[in-house]
Amino acid sequence: VSSPCYVGVTGAARLLDLATVPVPEGPDGGPDPQAVHAAASAVRASGRRPRALYVVPDFANPSGTSMPVEARARLLDASAGEGLLVIEDNPYGFFAREPGERPTLKAFDRRRQVVYLGSFAKTCFPGARLGYVIADQEVVAPDGRTSLLADQLAKLKSMTTVNTPALSQAVIGGMLLTHDCRLRAANASAGAYYAANLTVLLRELERHFPAAERARLGLSWNEPEGGFFAVLAVPFIADEAAMERCARDHGVLWTPMAPFYPAGGGERRLRLSISALSEHQIEAGVARLADFIRESAG
Repeated sequence: VSSPCYVGVTGAARLLDLATVPVPEGPDGGPDPQAVHAAASAVRASGRRPRALYVVPDFANPSGTSMPVEARARLLDASAGEGLLVIEDNPYGFFAREPGERPTLKAFDRRRQVVYLGSFAKTCFPGARLGYVIADQEVVAPDGRTSLLADQLAKLKSMTTVNTPALSQAVIGGMLLTHDCRLRAANASAGAYYAANLTVLLRELERHFPAAERARLGLSWNEPEGGFFAVLAVPFIADEAAMERCARDHGVLWTPMAPFYPAGGGERRLRLSISALSEHQIEAGVARLADFIRESAG
């Protein structure tokens, strides 16, 4: 798994007794190809077989980072060289700050090595809790019959959840029909809202922490190109106790980053989310957060 990684993925893996190995993000975002080779080699050296690489290439949760287009082909080549399926999770890809489409890893897939996961929860209606998968890999049964991985996944889903709620499907279906079955069009207003919120967040961080003060405090943050999240590197331990103090004394919540690092790390990093806030709330929140950071930095 890419590290840092969404805890819902690593948590589900633990429940299913699936071992995961962290692959650090490279300097440009996304798993570093050399780290993919190293992780796969280490797994084989331990007597196990690496099977897949999980990655969120666009505006990842929790880091907010995105993979440059040229890095995507390199990652696919590295994964293919190690015999890995690539599980591309793309719930945030429609929410870029600047116009223009980003090619998915699946768009580069010439080997049928990418299993693509999409979400209607992030893009249409959170309460529907619906998603979709594109899995065109061939599966060979013990008797030699072949089918698509998507068909086998559908069978597994029917055994575990029986049926997807019809009402949820109808809500999503209606939204798609309204927009000529185009998710990008259906998300135009939401995308503009998230982009504006992220711009406000970055503007307010810059306003409250000029370069000289950032250098004095040892404070920095990334500037995501889209999505919901930004990450701050702070001059104190950003754990649950610090989060509780910030919420109690300053009325601001954030997420400690350490739980997103499967092998440890991220103790002085925190994640901010802007998905359900107004411009005024972001402005007030950053002002309060600035007070907390200065207070905690001593």
